[in-house]
Amino acid sequence: MKKLLSKVLGVLLFISMVLPSSSTAFAAKLSNPPVDTNITITNNAGAPDTLNVTGLAKGDIVIVYSSATGKKSIGTGTVKVTGDVKISIKQIGSSAGNVYVSVKSTGLLESNKIKKPYDAEAKSIPLDPKGIVVTNNAAGTKDTVVVPGLAIGDIIKVYSTSTAEVLLGTATAKTDGDLTVSIDQIGAEAGNVYVSVTSKTLLESDTTSAVTYLAEVKSTPLDPSGIVVTNNAAGTADTVVVLGLAIGDIINVYSTAIGGDLLGNGTAKSDGDLTVSIPQIGSEAGNVYVTVTSKTLTESDRTTGVAYDAEVKSVALDLASIVVTNNAAGTSDTVVVKKLAIGDIVNVYSTSIAGDILGTATAKVAGDLTVSIPQIGSEAGTVYVTVTSKALIESDRTKAIAYAAEAKSTPLDPAAIVVTNNAVGTPDTVVVQNLYIGDIVKVYSAAIGGVVIGTSTATASGLTVSIKQIGVTSGNVYVSVIRKAFLESDRTTAVAYTAEAKSIPLYKSDIVVSNNAAGIADTVVVRNLDIGDIVKVYSSAISGIVIGTATEKVLGDLTVSIKQIGAIGGNIYISVTREAFLESDRTSGVPYDSEAKSAPLYDRNIVVINNSNGVLDRVLIQNLAIGDIVKVYSMAKGGPIIGKGIAITTKADIVRVDLIVSITQTKAASRDIYVSVTRKKFLESDRTLAIKSI
Repeated sequence: MKKLLSKVLGVLLFISMVLPSSSTAFAAKLSNPPVDTNITITNNAGAPDTLNVTGLAKGDIVIVYSSATGKKSIGTGTVKVTGDVKISIKQIGSSAGNVYVSVKSTGLLESNKIKKPYDAEAKSIPLDPKGIVVTNNAAGTKDTVVVPGLAIGDIIKVYSTSTAEVLLGTATAKTDGDLTVSIDQIGAEAGNVYVSVTSKTLLESDTTSAVTYLAEVKSTPLDPSGIVVTNNAAGTADTVVVLGLAIGDIINVYSTAIGGDLLGNGTAKSDGDLTVSIPQIGSEAGNVYVTVTSKTLTESDRTTGVAYDAEVKSVALDLASIVVTNNAAGTSDTVVVKKLAIGDIVNVYSTSIAGDILGTATAKVAGDLTVSIPQIGSEAGTVYVTVTSKALIESDRTKAIAYAAEAKSTPLDPAAIVVTNNAVGTPDTVVVQNLYIGDIVKVYSAAIGGVVIGTSTATASGLTVSIKQIGVTSGNVYVSVIRKAFLESDRTTAVAYTAEAKSIPLYKSDIVVSNNAAGIADTVVVRNLDIGDIVKVYSSAISGIVIGTATEKVLGDLTVSIKQIGAIGGNIYISVTREAFLESDRTSGVPYDSEAKSAPLYDRNIVVINNSNGVLDRVLIQNLAIGDIVKVYSMAKGGPIIGKGIAITTKADIVRVDLIVSITQTKAASRDIYVSVTRKKFLESDRTLAIKSI
């Protein structure tokens, strides 16, 4: 332990002998600050500012601050080789001021900052107003300000006032030399502009003194003798032709010398003549007033009045070239006008002055034109016709052109008409022969007035008019025809028709009546019928009610099913209604028998088993038919049913059918019992005595 302590003390003694005794021996050394005269600052406008420092060693770092106490630098640079360093600063400021610069050399601390002043940004040199040329063009062409002797990047601004309040236009020089600033419109009158320049790295210069420009120049007025006006009729545009123009000249046509309406305008696409198209100047004679606006100039003064004639009327039509046809309703009336030119428009009027236009048409080809009119009128009358030729106005109306009244169709021949009067359910018919396709036939119930009871249109030489029902009794119809382009004909004289016919009565020999027992419908079978025949069965010869009816669906026998005619025999009465005929008279009484009783049971087919008290007695009935209903009584007549059963069978027992009826002891107190049977279609049989076994 003593040896270790002595070694430590020795080391400490050695250190104390080597190191200086001052406490500042451990502090780092500061770098030398830059020399003021070695710092150059350039304060640019619109470009980064620069700070250049010389007399530095390689590796020195120069740091620039905006204040003496600031810790955030605004720029820094490192010396790459011995000498100087250039530092770029986005913007120090437009006004004069100071920056603070330090240096940090390799292995040393940053030096103290030194204060370095810099100048304010410099203005560009103002332009010489004498070299600036202003051209004031008319609307449609931009005005220009040309500035000479500029350097690449110079920015020119043109203002309307010396205080630069309103900027009219600006441009930047792309090459050294002259620069043109385009302005939409400075103004129509004379005036001044004020121009500034902003050179590279400098502020905008002061504006020049006033640079004067002249008022816009008017175009030279047109010579009225070089203008031709053509006044066409409605439907063809009017034209104003102006001679001897230059490309781009704009022509305006006005209705008055001062103010008024602009009627039309146009722009010359090539040197020479220009045609201005106007929908309509007016039908009467008059004047137009024309101006020209040449390129870069304003609109000229208007010409003196350029006269134009009134629109010219078309030549009136010749009466001999017009044919009027007055057709009946359903066929249009026509007015044919001959020898027309393509585009001619024909109007047909009802009166010589004013009135209605009845019809109009335009000629598509040279020659004849047909004007179609729905209906002029059924009576005779007159029309008045005009023509409107191309580029002309409508002609005067012709004198009255007469037309005849509509003609009636020729009446029908009653011998060519056949009337068939069918029974209800089948429409009646009126057949008319010797017609033309399209003929319309009308059938009336009276010679004058009355109503149309049927109508039809011919598609061949004959037609059939179907009428729901003319009437049951005989009578007359009256028939007219309407042929194409004609009025309805007069009605025929009376065309007679007979009364509706009755069906032929049925024969008794064709009728079979079956009177079945209750529970099975009775039937009436009628033979020798036609399809559609309707059979009705009545309970009496006259009046009474229908007790059954049926319609024949196929050829052969027809069965009329009746719930029950009656148990006792009697008579029925039958009619038939055939197609297109009335119901027939009823047949005289067709007899039918009373309902038949079932045959009584044989006593040998009945076996009674008389059991002791407490056990049901039984009755066995043999040789029954399927469906037979057996009833057991304790008395020969009257009395209650003491037992009942229905005969049924199974697949194993088809030939013989037996039935066992059970009877209680109390119900079979007497020694004898009586049994009846009710077979299908028959009444209940008489009772058969059956002896009980002891």
